[in-house]
Amino acid sequence: MTKALTVVLVETLTGIILINRRKPPYRGLWNGLGGKVEPGEHPAAGARREVAEESGIQLAPGELTPAGLVHWHVDGALLGDLYLYTAQTERTLAGPQQTREGIIAPMPRDWLLAPDNLGLVPDLQPLLTPMLAGEAREYDSWFVGDRFDRLEVLGPWA
Repeated sequence: MTKALTVVLVETLTGIILINRRKPPYRGLWNGLGGKVEPGEHPAAGARREVAEESGIQLAPGELTPAGLVHWHVDGALLGDLYLYTAQTERTLAGPQQTREGIIAPMPRDWLLAPDNLGLVPDLQPLLTPMLAGEAREYDSWFVGDRFDRLEVLGPWA
């Protein structure tokens, strides 16, 4: 049985909110907000719930934009689908905040997109440009154990 997960890039007036992960996998690296979709929950509802749980920001349904779907494979086996979203909100997040999931902080777009940025979860970096450009695509993401191997674009995501 595969998992359903979400990642949301929330752009606020102070920057794009990221979380520096406290737990494995990728402890100490920055990622978008998100997490598991509960059984029977629509992925968009799960994304809004996770953003609220991790940051305190309540997104209205209209503030969330679908940005793609990643089929996540480990050692050749499909383990889950990762639903990608972006959101823009007038709300702000003041400075870094420690949460049970890790440190959340608004980060500047240019820092996030810098090609030499080694602080991001490895499969997030190749997704950033199309996500932030509003290009919803479908992908296959391949891992060997915990090591990211490659991301393949399958085409536009409807």
